[in-house]
Amino acid sequence: MPGSDNPTAENAPRFSFLIVSYNTLPLTRAAVVSIEKFASSFSYEIILADNGSTDGSVAALKNEFSNLKIIALEENRGFAAANNAAAKIATGDWLILMNSDAELLAGTMTTIADLLERHPQLDVLGGHLLNADGSLQTSVLRNFHLVRDEKRELVEVSGIVGAFMVVRRALWEKLNGMDEHFFFYGEDSDFCHRAIASGAMLRWSPRFQVLHHRNGSSRKVNLRSVVENWESHHYIWRKKMSAEEYRANLRRFTIRFFFKTIWFFAFSVLTLFLLRAFTGRFQKYFHLWKWHLRGCPPGWGLRPVKKAV
Repeated sequence: MPGSDNPTAENAPRFSFLIVSYNTLPLTRAAVVSIEKFASSFSYEIILADNGSTDGSVAALKNEFSNLKIIALEENRGFAAANNAAAKIATGDWLILMNSDAELLAGTMTTIADLLERHPQLDVLGGHLLNADGSLQTSVLRNFHLVRDEKRELVEVSGIVGAFMVVRRALWEKLNGMDEHFFFYGEDSDFCHRAIASGAMLRWSPRFQVLHHRNGSSRKVNLRSVVENWESHHYIWRKKMSAEEYRANLRRFTIRFFFKTIWFFAFSVLTLFLLRAFTGRFQKYFHLWKWHLRGCPPGWGLRPVKKAV
């Protein structure tokens, strides 16, 4: 059953679901419904951090779900900051980061609880992410090949996609949550990297699945998402590399980026700009070139621009 509003050590929920939403009311509603339906046999709480939605999400969800804890942020602070805000009031031993466009399936929580009980050394856990048609999508970082009939119960990976991630709350607090310099991309990779570096046990399991309506929260801002993703790459490089290494890496990527732009432009011309697979990629690359040539000005990505006082 859902956790109490004022939990004690005895009745605190085992799981704290953290959902970040931004103008995704139908998807967020479906995510909450799936938790209430498929996690009902476990003690849990649901904490929604809303990033300043303008679609009436806060009022509608507050009216529909009496047990939902809502943090209504005044502006879009990004995925990392919103998760950190939600985690601050979480009381469960385990935090479940769950995208607003994700849904639990019938056996998800039973399998997760079983894995955590039989492997008490686990600190971070991920599983299969499924498309709406049941096909697999990327659920771990850095091109690890995953198959549905994987026989191993736990697989050592370098990172888990943040659309659905189970994290021991003690580890989250030890690492001070996610790095809020990230806004919408890269924060999951960075968190997993820091978790492994701290000695935490991070594993992926093929035994449980979660439905993920991929890009449900970003498809309407395609080019802005592209810029935001690129900004995250720059931050990761600056964070991990020396100034000299960063410049060398940037030169390599610039050269590669240039030839990719030419490549997709050429194929777009040859196909008379009729194939979206080529024209869409060229549009993204061209947009990034414009952003870079103008000095990477703020406001091209997803994060709000701070107004001068």
